[in-house]
Amino acid sequence: MSGEINTTEELMDYLRKNAQEKGYYFNKDSSFVNELLKSLLINLKRYGYASCPCRLSTGNYDLDSDLICPCVYMEDDVKKYGSCFCALYISKDIFESGKLPASIPESRPKDKLFGIDYNNISAKRPSEKKWKCEICGYEHLGSEPPNSCPKCGAPKEMFKEMK
Repeated sequence: MSGEINTTEELMDYLRKNAQEKGYYFNKDSSFVNELLKSLLINLKRYGYASCPCRLSTGNYDLDSDLICPCVYMEDDVKKYGSCFCALYISKDIFESGKLPASIPESRPKDKLFGIDYNNISAKRPSEKKWKCEICGYEHLGSEPPNSCPKCGAPKEMFKEMK
Protein backbone atom coordinates (compact mmCIF):
# COMPACT_ATOMS: atom_id res chain seq x y z
CA MET A 1 0.00 0.00 0.00
CA SER A 2 2.77 2.51 0.85
CA GLY A 3 4.07 2.67 -2.73
CA GLU A 4 0.72 3.79 -4.08
CA ILE A 5 -0.63 6.06 -1.33
CA ASN A 6 1.03 9.40 -0.67
CA THR A 7 -1.75 11.73 0.50
CA THR A 8 -4.59 11.67 3.01
CA GLU A 9 -7.04 11.91 0.11
CA GLU A 10 -5.61 8.77 -1.51
CA LEU A 11 -5.70 6.97 1.84
CA MET A 12 -9.30 8.08 2.42
CA ASP A 13 -10.34 6.80 -1.01
CA TYR A 14 -8.65 3.45 -0.36
CA LEU A 15 -10.12 2.96 3.13
CA ARG A 16 -13.58 4.29 2.21
CA LYS A 17 -13.83 1.88 -0.73
CA ASN A 18 -12.84 -0.98 1.56
CA ALA A 19 -15.43 0.12 4.16
CA GLN A 20 -18.23 0.51 1.63
CA GLU A 21 -17.58 -2.98 0.25
CA LYS A 22 -18.17 -4.32 3.76
CA GLY A 23 -21.16 -2.10 4.57
CA TYR A 24 -19.42 0.28 6.97
CA TYR A 25 -19.27 4.07 6.98
CA PHE A 26 -16.74 6.74 7.85
CA ASN A 27 -17.43 8.99 10.80
CA LYS A 28 -19.32 12.10 9.63
CA ASP A 29 -16.97 14.44 11.52
CA SER A 30 -14.68 15.33 8.61
CA SER A 31 -12.09 17.22 10.69
CA PHE A 32 -11.84 14.24 13.09
CA VAL A 33 -11.49 11.83 10.16
CA ASN A 34 -8.86 14.06 8.55
CA GLU A 35 -6.75 14.02 11.74
CA LEU A 36 -6.99 10.22 11.93
CA LEU A 37 -6.01 9.93 8.27
CA LYS A 38 -2.99 12.21 8.80
CA SER A 39 -1.86 9.95 11.63
CA LEU A 40 -2.48 6.80 9.59
CA LEU A 41 -0.43 8.29 6.76
CA ILE A 42 2.41 9.09 9.19
CA ASN A 43 2.38 5.47 10.36
CA LEU A 44 2.24 4.25 6.76
CA LYS A 45 5.36 6.25 5.92
CA ARG A 46 7.07 5.43 9.23
CA TYR A 47 6.45 1.67 9.29
CA GLY A 48 5.42 0.77 5.75
CA TYR A 49 1.89 -0.06 6.92
CA ALA A 50 -1.01 2.06 8.21
CA SER A 51 -1.23 0.97 11.82
CA CYS A 52 -4.01 2.38 13.99
CA PRO A 53 -2.92 5.74 15.41
CA CYS A 54 -5.04 5.15 18.53
CA ARG A 55 -2.95 2.22 19.67
CA LEU A 56 0.72 1.58 20.41
CA SER A 57 2.61 0.33 17.34
CA THR A 58 6.03 -1.27 17.52
CA GLY A 59 7.30 -0.96 13.96
CA ASN A 60 7.40 -4.77 13.83
CA TYR A 61 4.87 -5.94 11.25
CA ASP A 62 4.32 -9.31 12.93
CA LEU A 63 3.51 -7.70 16.29
CA ASP A 64 1.38 -4.95 14.70
CA SER A 65 -0.45 -6.95 12.03
CA ASP A 66 -3.71 -6.89 14.02
CA LEU A 67 -3.58 -3.05 14.08
CA ILE A 68 -3.34 -2.35 10.36
CA CYS A 69 -6.32 -0.22 9.37
CA PRO A 70 -8.95 -1.50 9.17
CA CYS A 71 -7.79 -3.48 12.19
CA VAL A 72 -8.96 -7.02 12.92
CA TYR A 73 -11.12 -5.73 15.78
CA MET A 74 -13.06 -3.23 13.66
CA GLU A 75 -15.92 -5.42 12.45
CA ASP A 76 -16.76 -6.87 15.87
CA ASP A 77 -16.48 -3.46 17.53
CA VAL A 78 -18.76 -1.80 14.96
CA LYS A 79 -21.33 -4.60 15.32
CA LYS A 80 -21.22 -4.51 19.11
CA TYR A 81 -20.73 -0.79 19.85
CA GLY A 82 -21.56 1.08 16.63
CA SER A 83 -17.97 2.18 15.92
CA CYS A 84 -14.44 0.91 15.88
CA PHE A 85 -12.01 1.78 18.69
CA CYS A 86 -10.80 5.01 17.07
CA ALA A 87 -14.29 5.85 15.70
CA LEU A 88 -13.14 6.11 12.09
CA TYR A 89 -15.58 3.37 11.02
CA ILE A 90 -19.18 3.53 12.19
CA SER A 91 -22.32 1.47 11.72
CA LYS A 92 -25.15 2.33 9.36
CA ASP A 93 -27.34 3.14 12.38
CA ILE A 94 -24.85 5.67 13.79
CA PHE A 95 -24.27 7.14 10.32
CA GLU A 96 -27.96 7.60 9.52
CA SER A 97 -29.03 8.78 12.98
CA GLY A 98 -26.27 11.36 13.27
CA LYS A 99 -25.53 10.17 16.82
CA LEU A 100 -21.98 10.51 18.06
CA PRO A 101 -20.16 7.22 18.48
CA ALA A 102 -19.66 6.34 22.13
CA SER A 103 -16.31 5.48 23.67
CA ILE A 104 -15.77 1.77 23.55
CA PRO A 105 -13.54 -0.57 25.51
CA GLU A 106 -10.26 -1.87 24.07
CA SER A 107 -10.73 -5.17 22.22
CA ARG A 108 -7.07 -5.91 21.71
CA PRO A 109 -5.87 -8.69 24.05
CA LYS A 110 -4.03 -7.41 27.10
CA ASP A 111 -0.88 -9.34 26.22
CA LYS A 112 -0.59 -7.29 23.00
CA LEU A 113 -1.36 -3.83 24.36
CA PHE A 114 2.24 -2.72 24.82
CA GLY A 115 3.64 -4.29 21.66
CA ILE A 116 5.43 -7.04 23.55
CA ASP A 117 5.60 -10.56 22.22
CA TYR A 118 5.24 -12.34 25.55
CA ASN A 119 5.75 -15.70 23.86
CA ASN A 120 9.19 -14.68 22.63
CA ILE A 121 10.75 -12.62 25.40
CA SER A 122 14.51 -12.98 25.54
CA ALA A 123 17.44 -10.99 26.78
CA LYS A 124 18.55 -7.98 24.76
CA ARG A 125 19.98 -9.24 21.50
CA PRO A 126 23.68 -8.50 20.98
CA SER A 127 22.96 -6.69 17.70
CA GLU A 128 20.74 -4.18 19.47
CA LYS A 129 22.20 -0.85 20.45
CA LYS A 130 20.70 2.07 22.28
CA TRP A 131 20.41 5.32 20.30
CA LYS A 132 19.46 8.76 21.60
CA CYS A 133 18.08 11.68 19.62
CA GLU A 134 20.23 14.71 20.36
CA ILE A 135 17.32 17.05 19.65
CA CYS A 136 14.58 15.75 21.99
CA GLY A 137 16.18 12.90 23.95
CA TYR A 138 14.04 10.11 22.45
CA GLU A 139 15.72 6.72 22.95
CA HIS A 140 15.60 3.91 20.39
CA LEU A 141 16.68 0.28 20.74
CA GLY A 142 17.90 -1.43 17.56
CA SER A 143 20.90 -2.27 15.43
CA GLU A 144 20.51 1.11 13.67
CA PRO A 145 18.86 4.39 14.61
CA PRO A 146 15.47 5.08 13.01
CA ASN A 147 15.41 7.02 9.73
CA SER A 148 13.75 9.87 11.60
CA CYS A 149 12.84 10.50 15.21
CA PRO A 150 9.23 9.46 15.84
CA LYS A 151 8.96 12.13 18.52
CA CYS A 152 10.46 15.26 16.92
CA GLY A 153 11.17 14.24 13.30
CA ALA A 154 14.95 14.77 13.50
CA PRO A 155 16.92 12.90 10.81
CA LYS A 156 18.84 9.69 11.47
CA GLU A 157 22.10 11.63 11.71
CA MET A 158 20.91 13.30 14.91
CA PHE A 159 20.97 9.97 16.80
CA LYS A 160 24.08 9.07 18.76
CA GLU A 161 24.81 5.61 20.10
CA MET A 162 24.63 5.39 23.88
CA LYS A 163 27.19 3.32 25.75
